[in-house]
Amino acid sequence: MTPPPLPVTLADVARLAGVSKMTVSNVLNERPGMSLDTRRRVQAAIEESGYVVNTAARMLTGRRMNLIGVIAPRYSVPYVTELIQGASAAAEAAGMSMAVFTTSQNAALERERGALLRTLADGVLLIMPTAGSGQMFENVVPVVTTGAEGAYSVQGDNEQGGRLAAHHLLSLGHRRIAHIRGADAPADHAGEMRARERGFLEVLHAAGVDVPAVYLPDSNSQEDGGEQAARALLSLPQPPSAIFAANDVAAFGTLRMAAALGLRVPDDLSVLGFDDVTASALTTPALTTIRQPLQDMGAAAVQMLLELGSGKVPAVPHRIFETTLIVRQSTAPPGSLLLSSADLSPSCPQEFP
Repeated sequence: MTPPPLPVTLADVARLAGVSKMTVSNVLNERPGMSLDTRRRVQAAIEESGYVVNTAARMLTGRRMNLIGVIAPRYSVPYVTELIQGASAAAEAAGMSMAVFTTSQNAALERERGALLRTLADGVLLIMPTAGSGQMFENVVPVVTTGAEGAYSVQGDNEQGGRLAAHHLLSLGHRRIAHIRGADAPADHAGEMRARERGFLEVLHAAGVDVPAVYLPDSNSQEDGGEQAARALLSLPQPPSAIFAANDVAAFGTLRMAAALGLRVPDDLSVLGFDDVTASALTTPALTTIRQPLQDMGAAAVQMLLELGSGKVPAVPHRIFETTLIVRQSTAPPGSLLLSSADLSPSCPQEFP
């Protein structure tokens, strides 16, 4: 049996590059005083030899790991994916690696992942964290949150986005307007959902448009939740002519349900989402939505972590990004919704006031 090859050592890299082990170490740790030519020779030798930094040894010496940790609820939510894309690009540009752990909003699993990142990471980005999860990193590594409040955070202007949605639908002439609320967000993230709803209802109420409770169904952050909420709304004796969903995924479900029921969007029903994830431009019809710049937000969170890691206090501890209305093909002036509730569901227990 052939014995396994021995690991490449610092000495092997030094011999290949024609320099001392100390020089290789200085290059690896980005110390000043090395010429560009020397750095290039050492980097070439590292790549050629396949040398891997001994992470455990670096931990014991207390050196920086150049690693940003991310804890997120799930990749399947486009909101999360696009935040991570922006964060990853910013980390790479800064010469940092990034480790992403998904926890499906499981507090116990989040604590387990957090214990590992307390040791390994130079900073941690928490995306839609569970309540109090940032406390595990207190006085250990810098923490920035997105989609929730924290000592340092990055968010979109959710209340402004809700107002934009209401103004848009009102300007088209809609008066029977429903809102599918985000219901499965973790406690800290629920504030974003409430802010969207608050801004939305504020504008409608100011315009003299009442929104009955049956026009405010809850939905999870999956398409099936949007489908179920849309079906309940479209089963009402007086269904809405427009639906504003708390996120694009719920809006996708609404579009699917409308198509399943033979409704034409936007002729029979206008649909408006929130986030402007990449897929929102690819639906049929393309989704009108409220855009928050998710990739820019992810990048800003990483930049804030880098500042904190270098001992700087960010000038703005809570970055709020402006939201904007993106008008596509899913909204138009109200048409005629001709289907009866009997066409949509066996019964409709709730009456429209």
